[in-house]
Amino acid sequence: MMKKARIRFLIPRLGAAVCSLVCIAGIVAGCEDRSAKPELEAASPKLVVATKKSAAEINSESRQVVFEDVVQKVNLTHIWPQQPRPMRTNEAFGCGCAAFDFDGDGWQDILLVADPHPVLYRNLEGVKFRDVTESMGLIRTGTDDWTGCAVGDYDGDGWMDLLLTGLHRLALYRNLAGQRFEETTVLAGLDPGNHNHWGASAAFMDLDRDGWLDLVVVNYVVFGPESKQYCEMRPGVKSGCPPKEYLPDKGEIWHNTGRGGFELVPHEQGMESTNGPGLVLAFADLDDDGRMDFYIGNDGENADLLHNLGGMNFANHGVSSGLAFGRELSAMAAMGADWGDFDRDGRLDLAVSNFDWFGFALFRNQGSSSFTDVTAPTGVERITLSRLGFGTNWMDFDNDGWPDLAFVNGHVYENASEIDSRSTYRQPILLLRNLKGKKFIDLVPNLSSDVGRLMVGRGSATLDFDNDGRLDLIVVDYEGPVCLLQNRSQTNNHWLKLDLRGAAPNRFAYGARAVGKSAEQVWISEVSPASSYLSSKDPRIHWGLGSCGKLETLTIRWPSGREQVLRDVVADQILTVLEPDSPSSD
Repeated sequence: MMKKARIRFLIPRLGAAVCSLVCIAGIVAGCEDRSAKPELEAASPKLVVATKKSAAEINSESRQVVFEDVVQKVNLTHIWPQQPRPMRTNEAFGCGCAAFDFDGDGWQDILLVADPHPVLYRNLEGVKFRDVTESMGLIRTGTDDWTGCAVGDYDGDGWMDLLLTGLHRLALYRNLAGQRFEETTVLAGLDPGNHNHWGASAAFMDLDRDGWLDLVVVNYVVFGPESKQYCEMRPGVKSGCPPKEYLPDKGEIWHNTGRGGFELVPHEQGMESTNGPGLVLAFADLDDDGRMDFYIGNDGENADLLHNLGGMNFANHGVSSGLAFGRELSAMAAMGADWGDFDRDGRLDLAVSNFDWFGFALFRNQGSSSFTDVTAPTGVERITLSRLGFGTNWMDFDNDGWPDLAFVNGHVYENASEIDSRSTYRQPILLLRNLKGKKFIDLVPNLSSDVGRLMVGRGSATLDFDNDGRLDLIVVDYEGPVCLLQNRSQTNNHWLKLDLRGAAPNRFAYGARAVGKSAEQVWISEVSPASSYLSSKDPRIHWGLGSCGKLETLTIRWPSGREQVLRDVVADQILTVLEPDSPSSD
């Protein structure tokens, strides 16, 4: 018998109704109730074959992509001040941002990391934002040198909590039912001084499948007042120092006790094998065993890929996987990273930003935790060569079904042109359109000037702040105003947004995998908001579906191991799915 579903409608900016459907115990309105255990179909169907299009057709489709910086319209007023000159390494490091629904009203709010405290904006139904930093209790942070942020429900109460990282700084804030944040750093067993580490990216994730979100903090280099503050990259040209001037630091893994706190996982269980200096963190289950692995991008040293062995033990497969190096087997300055299936073969690929004149990297997942560098043949190397990249995000600009790439750029030396005449300090973002998994082209030169403005780009996060089914982008200009690129692209393409809600205590289903199928087409994503650079994106899964008006099947593998198959899932809706009580559901 069909179980009744609760339906809630949101009215987005476009004026069309967006349906949010809550599936109870695995039953979708319009689907039959099947008692037999469903068979989970293979997650690696045939590669979608690209049809050849003319340059005119490609240009016509690309012109449909439209972004507008709307910070003034929506009342996002924060401006990061100019840093001292010359800039030291810590002053050039930058900061991140986050998109998350802290008050549970269905609209993504925005947090900007800044000094002396972060700035939190409440989303007023996709029309305006209001600064609620003081009323939410975040003024107390009150010190300098904050860098990154992580978002997750560490205490399992159904409200998103917040972690801030910094230079010898760390702060954990518990969300009190969307009314206020309460600092719980010491109570949770963490050190407000971060044990003198320089904290960079951080993330919450259930690493041992006990339901509780553990914590990973990536650290940069050993740095303090007694460290070397300035270097001469060229005779007579003073600037901050490169990371090789300092001892690299290693990150930490903290196990969630389930009692409101964390315990440090011994370094020999994983982090001892990493290289440092760490910058970025991105999770994915690469061997389909239900345990989340994670990539650590380092600054000028081999990258790490920590394979989750279970029991909070990890093995570094960076070299054997092919992810440790960039082109010509050289280590990268891997500031930003994000996972996405750019070629639609059912496997998650990795995009990584890099220092200028080395080119960024695009790694194609070959299966069996093996990757191939396809940066050059896809055009990514040529496009990115003159950029120094930070924030990195997969996002389907026009919902055609092929994930596109956004890179946020800006140099670390304000006098970059004096060090290398080819380099520039302020740089435009890159919006790379995916031509059906074969090539990428940069759309920014053909977009409005507000999109391509020069900036000191650092963190970035994708979100759909107006719930209209088009992905937007929040960008940190570290010496300028915040940038919110609203997606105004006009297409007939379809989309689907998944808001997965797991069983307690992992109520936001961190680590869940969703696979959508229609004929030979496949979409795959995992719930893991940590990515980009020092940032956290909208945790909801978003798929552009192109001309596909519905998915034949939507298979969800929950963090608990339960599998759920939904059939005939219609497009153009925000679909909220609750984890069923039974081990499997169809």
